[in-house]
Amino acid sequence: MKNYLILLRGYRGLSLLVLIYILSVPLTASDILFFVEAQMVGGYNSSTDEGILYSHHAHDAMQKPSVGFDLVKRFGNEYRDWGLLAIQYRVAYQHDTKPRFASQLYNAYYKQKLPGLDVWLGSNKPAAGLTSNLDNHAALLSDMSMKVFTYDRDWGLGVEKDMDWLKLSASATNGSGMQIYNRQGNYLLAGRMGLGNLNKSNYNLGLSGAHGKVLEAMGYKIGHLDTQSGEYILHGMDYVGLDGSLRYLNMDLKFDSLIGEFYAKPARALMLRSGIRLMEEERLTIEAQGFYSKYVVFEAKNVALAAAFKLTSDVTLRAMGDYSISDDSYKIIGQIYYYKPLGF
Repeated sequence: MKNYLILLRGYRGLSLLVLIYILSVPLTASDILFFVEAQMVGGYNSSTDEGILYSHHAHDAMQKPSVGFDLVKRFGNEYRDWGLLAIQYRVAYQHDTKPRFASQLYNAYYKQKLPGLDVWLGSNKPAAGLTSNLDNHAALLSDMSMKVFTYDRDWGLGVEKDMDWLKLSASATNGSGMQIYNRQGNYLLAGRMGLGNLNKSNYNLGLSGAHGKVLEAMGYKIGHLDTQSGEYILHGMDYVGLDGSLRYLNMDLKFDSLIGEFYAKPARALMLRSGIRLMEEERLTIEAQGFYSKYVVFEAKNVALAAAFKLTSDVTLRAMGDYSISDDSYKIIGQIYYYKPLGF
């Protein structure tokens, strides 16, 4: 374990050096995708009886008024691709927290394609549960990362082996979320085995596990500070999980479940989500979701209904109503999301 912690502390500087080097390589029009994005998010929270400028929580990095970009750069030759760089960054306005304008880095990883195996280094999704496959950068519905059960992004390294009908993935990450913080030997080990190819066979069933000493983090916010030592308190995390995705005609069904220990106490969470795609080119999507989670003394029961309408190829309108059964409160959220590719 001592050698592992030394490695974990060293990968952060190495990953940043690799990303800086890759960015210095000349970019060509044939192997780069560049998107600009902007969104406006706002709504009403009945628990505080006030307007809000976020979708889930003031500390969560997702879904706030923001502008940014998404870059994907491929490396290779005329015969094959051998590497990929992904950078996703934005500046968000935070009405309820400081700094008011926050720099947010999501994807920031380089993936090397080796014979039969892909290896990534940087800020990416840990290999735990359905969240590791969800594209939730702009979606309004909550997932496990928004309930502090896992991280949407974490700094580290990972390996993936895709055999079409079976995908194996594992990661060793910092256990601090989007912020790089490692003064006490925090770490997170995770792995997932996914059966079935959702894009080809219309289903995927995943079995995952996670173990580590982690920090309580939501986005860039780290919590649970020890006022005496001035250090953040580490918590043991041990989960096993089962998740799945199913497509049938224009309908989708997803579920995600985790059970184990967090804060040295029993913890469990279950998410069920169903959706239907309507209109020409499936421009309208309607989704319903139920979510239950409990760790330590925190228990939450939520039901939500969301809709997304593709106004143009670049502009999507979203709305969500979320009702908390636990405290009889609700949120109503609206979003305008702009995502446009730029040519070079």
